Amino acid sequence: MSVNVLELCWTEIQKLNKEKTVMIIGIAPIEQHGRHLPVGVDVYETEHWIKKSIIKLQERFSDYTFLTMPIIPFGNANMKGFVGNIHISQKLLYNLVLEALSSIAEWDIKNIIVISGHAEPKHLIAIEEACECINKKFNDIAFSPMGAIFSGKVKCEEKDTLMDKLKKYSNDFHAGWVETSCMLSINKDIVNENYKFQPDIEIQRKEMIFPQKVAEKIKGYGHIGYPKEGTKELGDALNEDAAEKIKTAVEAFIIRENYKQYEHHELYKIPFLRVRIWS
Repeated sequence: MSVNVLELCWTEIQKLNKEKTVMIIGIAPIEQHGRHLPVGVDVYETEHWIKKSIIKLQERFSDYTFLTMPIIPFGNANMKGFVGNIHISQKLLYNLVLEALSSIAEWDIKNIIVISGHAEPKHLIAIEEACECINKKFNDIAFSPMGAIFSGKVKCEEKDTLMDKLKKYSNDFHAGWVETSCMLSINKDIVNENYKFQPDIEIQRKEMIFPQKVAEKIKGYGHIGYPKEGTKELGDALNEDAAEKIKTAVEAFIIRENYKQYEHHELYKIPFLRVRIWS
């Protein structure tokens, strides 16, 4: 069963079997996504992936209650030079997630999952650090697999057409064919037809850690990658892939088997990407 927690009163929450309740929090920023996509891309993706993954999880955990809530529309990023962004500092994001997790922990729920469609490493690492802090206090009740998913740690069978596209157009980091495809699948009516005419903007992975260099290359456009290569069919495959990977990781956490491998982004141990908690 999937229930929006906003529709429950506190006594109904109190009566839930806490061992068989999964609270899913979605958090992603409002952020510019080029001339062709809405600023809510990460929010829409997060919401869509949560819904699809719950459907998959219910196949195995039919006697569980999956609680959802509105997506928290904040996140950390460095995307200067464009209107439409609502970003917060990494430390504030950490504190926001930590406080939210602390509140839900007091409900005595044993499975709290944090999902985000925003792939910025510092954003995901802040969430992971908040989960880590809560888990030290409440004994492993919080889990965020998105860093592992975006790092390629969570494996599942992918369609050949998707793999071919990923190989041919690999450096597609922001509002390119990947996110354009995802949005064409989620809601094509809010994708501007001008995506077909956006120029290719190529940035190497190693350049992504230099915000000023990135800002100069995307000036006036806002995307990184190849928007015109996007299709609804690719979006269907990408969204299915994301939901399947979320299901795989969350399933491991719920049964508490081999889930530790999905707890962190591949860059988690790099000091300058971590939250300066005491600053």
